[in-house]
Amino acid sequence: MRLSPPGHTRFGQATSFDLFFAGAEYNTSISLSRMGMPVGFVTRLPDNDLGMAAIEQLNRYSVDTKNIVSGGHRMGIYFLEQGAIARGSKVIYDREHSSLADIAPGSLNWKSILKDSSWFHCTGITPALSKAAAEETLIAVKSAFEAGLTVSIDLNFRSKLWQYGCKPSEIMPEIFKYCHVVLGDKDTVHTYFNIAAEKTEAEASYLEVMTKLKEAFPQLTDIIFSYRNIISANHNAIGAYYLKNNKIIKSKEFDLDGIVDRLGGGDAMMAGIIYGITHFSSDAQKSINFALAAAALKSTIPGDTNFVSAQEVLSMLSGNTTGRINR
Repeated sequence: MRLSPPGHTRFGQATSFDLFFAGAEYNTSISLSRMGMPVGFVTRLPDNDLGMAAIEQLNRYSVDTKNIVSGGHRMGIYFLEQGAIARGSKVIYDREHSSLADIAPGSLNWKSILKDSSWFHCTGITPALSKAAAEETLIAVKSAFEAGLTVSIDLNFRSKLWQYGCKPSEIMPEIFKYCHVVLGDKDTVHTYFNIAAEKTEAEASYLEVMTKLKEAFPQLTDIIFSYRNIISANHNAIGAYYLKNNKIIKSKEFDLDGIVDRLGGGDAMMAGIIYGITHFSSDAQKSINFALAAAALKSTIPGDTNFVSAQEVLSMLSGNTTGRINR
């Protein structure tokens, strides 16, 4: 659950907070459902009104919630102070001993959960919560891999969350062995796997790190590295490199001036990647451009979740970027 002071007010000014349900996999699941794909979400939530409200939000957007389990005493929370111009945004996490962080590893029946599914997605945020959550993530990806599903991961390094005594480099490589599709960036790959570039030119350095990652983890089929050039808190440029069949493809770059809310942009991109691979498998350029357009649209929407359709993303890709009223 995300709590934010209204507008661009600071924590010290706040007399109220806007509430959004959030979470990397949560955001991706709703985004995929909005794009017309059948999707289910798996988590552990407290058996109280807040847990039920989160489930109701998922149901509202046709996400299957039958595999969500009840338990624990509290939902994880994070507080976001929205930055502006030269003042960056600020996040405070309150996720220790949340329902998911305190999950008992092995308590989810992944064979049943994954039945009739073709794709499993997770992120690096869940294993950052606790040793138990990391162990359950490993069980999940291994189960999905062995069942023949495509497994994707958004590396999503959050330094403030890795506080339970294990370094990411001790946890993530074992999880990563069972993944096929990855969204990340050069810095996170260095943190997780100690893989870095020797070359300094931008495209050459991306290709070098991506190639080294593929050599270290040969089961990978699709490697996407995103980048974000920050002009100010409200003005960013985003793009990505995509390694597919040993060929590197550069996405279209989007200049985002006047960002409404940048949180969840990576989750929107991940949903776009999954949609693109499943719908445009023979056109890698279209797949990565679709993912970036989805992320660009997310920057116009308050909250963490990308409430857009596939048709809206395709419309943006076709050149509809003026923001004219549709009437």
